Amino acid sequence: MSYNKKYIWEVVPENLPKVKRNCPKCNEKTYYINSEKFRVNANKSNIDVWLIYQCENCKSTWNMTIYERINPRDINKDEYKKFLANDKHLAREYAFDLSIYSKNKAEIILEGLNYKIIESELDLYYINENELSVEVLCNYKMDIRVDKFLSDKLEVSRSKIKSMHQNGEFIIKDNKNSLNTKIKNGMEISFVKIKEEVKFLKEIV
Repeated sequence: MSYNKKYIWEVVPENLPKVKRNCPKCNEKTYYINSEKFRVNANKSNIDVWLIYQCENCKSTWNMTIYERINPRDINKDEYKKFLANDKHLAREYAFDLSIYSKNKAEIILEGLNYKIIESELDLYYINENELSVEVLCNYKMDIRVDKFLSDKLEVSRSKIKSMHQNGEFIIKDNKNSLNTKIKNGMEISFVKIKEEVKFLKEIV
């Protein structure tokens, strides 16, 4: 029995999406930055919960609605405590929740997000001994094409990635096998003809 390597590449954003909207002070459309802070406002027996954004130019604020006119008892107790504590992990979760932006009719900007890749290794049995498998974990909505993702990780040009793909050196395991595809959680990429000139692949096989 032969064991070959499987890698998990977890994509972790290093900054948060911006919102583009009209700033009343700047009198033009500007980018608003996520402050990673919530505002909880009492309204009689109900409350409003907002995620606060700041104009990157003048620092004026805009509140993105999370909950509106809701009874506190209808909110998960742990989440409510996190709102009050300005929990940054929760702020990050809402920052990548596209339905919240749609609800607020806000223009989210996903381009230009920086990210890091946390790598872990598993030993799995494969029938094909010349296969190295990678599973992408991405719990956030990231606007990253597969070719750029692989170019960044393997430290080669995007034209090199394109050439490798055309030569069948790796396969994107979905119904398209396209480099134009955006990365998504659970995506698998199999390297089936590993070339020595690719530094990362040379080191791990």
